[in-house]
Amino acid sequence: MRVSTQFPIAFHALMMIACFKDTRVTSEMVAGSAGCNAVTIRNIFSKLKKADLLSVKAGTGGTALGKPAEDITLWDIYAAVESDSADEIFKIHSKTSGSCPIGSNVRGLLSPHLDSAVAAMKAELSKVTLGQLIDELNPTQQTV
Repeated sequence: MRVSTQFPIAFHALMMIACFKDTRVTSEMVAGSAGCNAVTIRNIFSKLKKADLLSVKAGTGGTALGKPAEDITLWDIYAAVESDSADEIFKIHSKTSGSCPIGSNVRGLLSPHLDSAVAAMKAELSKVTLGQLIDELNPTQQTV
């Protein structure tokens, strides 16, 4: 499956924002913790904001969850930063041979199964909320 690192980084960022409520969580802070570039974090913040999962205040750069952690599922986070289309997750080469009985049928044979796989992934990720994972986090790790 072709999933980028944006999903776990977005989850990482939202967990930090949820757990460090009294701290001004910046893109630089998240980048340092996630081990990536602050520009990457700002791009992810933009996607999370567009999906109403993140609130970013101009000026001082304050961040907060866009809704309660109990209302944000892993699927919400995934769908905000990744494609939820089976055609995007599972890339099938576009130039398969139309004259070959296999090449001409690969997409049609695989598509229903790939769609089912994405539906199963959505169902599983929709069962878990950010709030649940905050509760699972060891409380001693919830400080900077």
